[in-house]
Amino acid sequence: MNEFVSGNIATVLLLAASIGLGADQDQPPQTLQLSAEHAKCRELVLPNPSEQSYRKIPWRASVLHGIVDAQKSDKPVMIVLMNGHPLGCT
Repeated sequence: MNEFVSGNIATVLLLAASIGLGADQDQPPQTLQLSAEHAKCRELVLPNPSEQSYRKIPWRASVLHGIVDAQKSDKPVMIVLMNGHPLGCT
């Protein structure tokens, strides 16, 4: 056999093994059981409803639309501008 054919055979065998040909199909996939400690850590990391209150604000992506809406309802406009990379990587 030349190198090209043997390389292709090896590739096919590797792909067949990686997609599960010949794997036991009768077993259901394993589900990950999370511990109570994991649940506590998850609750500490995820934002609570009061920390997500900013999502209720009708933000405007355009300054012009914000100004027009503010003038209609006689409210002030808060403009947030930024110069540079958002992570400070400039």
